[in-house]
Amino acid sequence: MARVTIRDVARLVGVSEATVSNALAGKPIVAAETKERVRRAATELGYQISPIARALRTGHSGTVGIVVSNLANPFYADLLLGISSVLTPLGYQTIICNTESREDLQEWHMTHLLRHMVDGILLLSYSSRTEDTTRALKAGVPLVSFWRRTGGSETSFVGLDDAAGMRAALEHLWSLGHRRVGLLRAHLGSSPSDAREAEFRRFLEEHGAPPAPGCVAEAEISIEGGREGTARMLTLPEPPTAVIATSDIMALGATVAAADRGLAVPGGLSVVGFEDTFVAALPQIQLTTVSVPRRELGVRAAEMLLERIAAPSQPVRELVLQPGFVIRGTTSSP
Repeated sequence: MARVTIRDVARLVGVSEATVSNALAGKPIVAAETKERVRRAATELGYQISPIARALRTGHSGTVGIVVSNLANPFYADLLLGISSVLTPLGYQTIICNTESREDLQEWHMTHLLRHMVDGILLLSYSSRTEDTTRALKAGVPLVSFWRRTGGSETSFVGLDDAAGMRAALEHLWSLGHRRVGLLRAHLGSSPSDAREAEFRRFLEEHGAPPAPGCVAEAEISIEGGREGTARMLTLPEPPTAVIATSDIMALGATVAAADRGLAVPGGLSVVGFEDTFVAALPQIQLTTVSVPRRELGVRAAEMLLERIAAPSQPVRELVLQPGFVIRGTTSSP
């Protein structure tokens, strides 16, 4: 069946397409009786206003694009809930784009969001690409970035004090007596992991226990990535007695790697995560982890984007939230 168009509605009512367009937009130049006839006809035919056509007419599409790196990571669930709690009551629809941590997919999604004339974009990506941000800014599309400060001083930013989170994890492990600590971090080009690694090295060097070669392992943000990265560290001549992962999901992989080698957690290897997703608190896991205020981050980012949509010329803002730290059952003295 062919899609119903504005021409079909105009033909049924016996008016011009311009009259139908003005009637559905609620413009006062159309008589109330004609507006009602147009609306009844549109309902009868099942006509839906094209968001792109509406955007061309009004400058607003009522949609917001959300670009995320990996929807399989439970970290994003509360972020998205926080975002939707702000946007949905105001009538905004969201287009969620999953890049699978691939830069080519991020470019593809950003291109299509701009073509769909979204009112704004929330970029929750670990990618180092800045071209996508530049294109959005040149197109006049408001953008708020998470984690990575893309677009420099022209882009609003919401993030976490990553150094404070890493410092809390290290202070906890140091107080337990750990002196050989490994870091399981996301791949290169990830801004949060860069900041966390910098604090990791600074803290240990200041405490006279700089990380040995091989004690910083890169891995994919997945259970298998965490497992493989930890396995490499556990084969060192002096393996770490504790591992900090820059993601809860990688920390789960670290516990699997310990089990592979017959090491109990925490007796043989202490493990600390980063994010405090719902998985971390499960009774079978009880992961010690840095706690990230995910829902608040989503709320603040959505509010910041709405500010940019309402007043694009206002100065950009930056908001950095503080992490917490939750001690559970995966850490103990070495």
